[in-house]
Amino acid sequence: MIVSFVQDQEEVSPVPGLTPEEAKTAWRNAAHPALQNKLKDLAWMALHEVLPVRAVMHSRGMARDPICPRPGCGHPETVRHVLWECSVAKDLWATTGPLKCPSLPAGEVRHVSYRLAVSGVGRGANTIPAADFAALWLTLNSVKAALWTSRNLLVGMRVTVPLPALRRLVTSTRQEAPGVANRRRGPRPHAGGSGPPRLLAPADAPPTTSREGAAGEGGDLR
Repeated sequence: MIVSFVQDQEEVSPVPGLTPEEAKTAWRNAAHPALQNKLKDLAWMALHEVLPVRAVMHSRGMARDPICPRPGCGHPETVRHVLWECSVAKDLWATTGPLKCPSLPAGEVRHVSYRLAVSGVGRGANTIPAADFAALWLTLNSVKAALWTSRNLLVGMRVTVPLPALRRLVTSTRQEAPGVANRRRGPRPHAGGSGPPRLLAPADAPPTTSREGAAGEGGDLR
């Protein structure tokens, strides 16, 4: 109780695009017990936007240019770019599978907004049961970790990780927390209906690639 009281009195570091109350939730999510330490570190740096991407390093005089190292990309490599806007990120988010209910089966992420992916807050997120949110949050951070690992292998070793290997990396990272990763639920009754609550689709969901076609059906999170 004392620790909680002290934490509530501390000044909350702002997060761009979030209200102070949302920022408080986001920082708690960054230290979520469902995450391994490496995922907590990644979540913390992503919220602070201090991942050592080229745009950050260039602004500090530590990189020759701010451009994404992916061949043919040409866009500034920001934290958002690496985790969301780069073609590799779009492909991974789009092909991991449809999110069909608030409880997230292993390896199924789609129609997730950048805000939810990075901070764990968004429309409908606070209505998901705690255990189901833990599975969702673990998976979102496993996807981010796969993207960051892929980027570092490209920069450090000139190794390009293909999309199927990225998906396997997401799965293996989730399986390191079996109590959360193996949680699999189907639709459940809830007040006012027989199926899970439907959450609205995000306005900034990453577009699907032509080979994936249109967005699949399912409960969307923003």
